[in-house]
Amino acid sequence: MNFSNAQFVFNGTEPAGSSHEFQSLPIMLIGVVMTVTAGIGNFTLLLTIYKNPHRNLRSASTSLVINMAIADFMLGVFAGSLLTAHDAVLFIDKSKHTDRVHTLLTVVIFTGVMSITVGCCNVVAMACDRWVAVRWALNYRHVVTARGIKVSIILFWIYAALFTSLVFVPTVPYVVFEMLFCHLHVSLPLLVLPVVYWRTFSALEAHMRRMKDLEPGSERMSQKTAQRERNTTKAFVLVLCLFYVAFLPYVIAINLSNFCLDCASSEAIETFLQISLRFILLNSCLDPFVYAWRIPKYRRAVRTLLSRYCGFRRRGKNSVGPTDITGTTLHETLGQDITNNATFQISSAIF
Repeated sequence: MNFSNAQFVFNGTEPAGSSHEFQSLPIMLIGVVMTVTAGIGNFTLLLTIYKNPHRNLRSASTSLVINMAIADFMLGVFAGSLLTAHDAVLFIDKSKHTDRVHTLLTVVIFTGVMSITVGCCNVVAMACDRWVAVRWALNYRHVVTARGIKVSIILFWIYAALFTSLVFVPTVPYVVFEMLFCHLHVSLPLLVLPVVYWRTFSALEAHMRRMKDLEPGSERMSQKTAQRERNTTKAFVLVLCLFYVAFLPYVIAINLSNFCLDCASSEAIETFLQISLRFILLNSCLDPFVYAWRIPKYRRAVRTLLSRYCGFRRRGKNSVGPTDITGTTLHETLGQDITNNATFQISSAIF
């Protein structure tokens, strides 16, 4: 297979005489910072879910968060560190380490493309999960089960492994693989998922309007639960936005290198492609902080874990927070609403 100059990260070939100014010491230092940040952030998130200090992180949707953290850890730590090692080898002297460079690139290909594909599938699953949780709240626990989520996650990894293996098939042109990778996992979901989240927020607004017809106590409980669903959905929307913002420069560079003949041999496009590849790592660094910042139950769990093991205690606060109710779903709240309404009607009849 013949590959363009801008594709060396995936194919392991590089044009002779290329300056590779992007492989400088600052770029390597940025790669190290991103790798360390992604490792610490995603490890902390996985440890928080494993410890589960408030006993409210065991749900079907939590498996999707775990899977996303694993994919981000794989991308940020393994692929990121290997890409930084590749840069270091080229920075020292490529001519003396040709075999080592090609080996590093092969591993970067497999781990990077596979984790990115799993992350894309996971983002789609998160959007569908939010829509079902809001649209069919009463039947959510019957439609979305822990077993179904786990089976889906296994299928994600199988699909990612099979798709990634296409890059090593000689009969599949690399340009075809590259365009499929970009448009199946970036362009197509980018067109569909905003519609899914728009319908999710519309269903949330309709639910909150219906709650105004309930009794005051029930209304407050339902609106609080709907607000938690809104916060969770907003966090997943932010994850979606980060995912596509991180990939947008790479998709632009790939399309320019494949459809613009003058751009394919341009050193500027090659440099832009390599910078965009490092920019992808930013997504794996920020995802765990989005969960810890935007979703209250994860934020409280992280704070409790840090105060318990690192001694980070807030002055004037107890180490154990108040009873957490963020695990309550719309389905459970609707049951509470029915109970509250019945109690109110009985009390009115008696008095």
